[in-house]
Amino acid sequence: MSDSEAPTRTGDTIEWTYDIPLLTSRFMVWDIVRVTFLSVVMMYVLVGGCGLLVERELIILPPFVFLVTVGIVLALFVLASLFMGNRHGARFTVGPDAVEYRAERRERRLSRLTVLAGLLARNPSAAGAGALAVARERLVVPWGDVHRVVVHPRQRVIALRNSWRTVLRLHCPPELFDEVRDAVETYHRAAAGSASEGATGGG
Repeated sequence: MSDSEAPTRTGDTIEWTYDIPLLTSRFMVWDIVRVTFLSVVMMYVLVGGCGLLVERELIILPPFVFLVTVGIVLALFVLASLFMGNRHGARFTVGPDAVEYRAERRERRLSRLTVLAGLLARNPSAAGAGALAVARERLVVPWGDVHRVVVHPRQRVIALRNSWRTVLRLHCPPELFDEVRDAVETYHRAAAGSASEGATGGG
């Protein structure tokens, strides 16, 4: 957690900042690998689709393009992580209605620089990865959208999942983990109970 800011509590809401490790976090490494893979697949689909529309011929990029593009994006991730001191500043808010994530100012600037660098280098995957980061600079997840909570006590990470994927991970400092975990489980149970009552009443 950032040394300059202590967690704040307003009513039933808890808010805190945390410096998420990058290269040393299996969650962050998995996310960048997944985003890179999806970006490259999107590039292949776009090139193939444009080929069909313009040339009426399916254009399939050679395999080395996949390897080179993935290598470039991962290398940029490593360099960016080192440049950022292996940390990603984030602000989390857990309240009765929803959970919110916001990227800190430095991280927002870096996301835009990644998009610009990808465009200048004519690398759609790098630009796409940066664009995805920009789109996720602020994320609000209502409890009604959370189908499952997965707690990783060793890493002090709480994953919020919808019906098919993880939508947000809460990274907690040691002194706040138990309180956040209890709040998350309480709000999630309350939302699940309300949904169940609504379904029963509607029937």
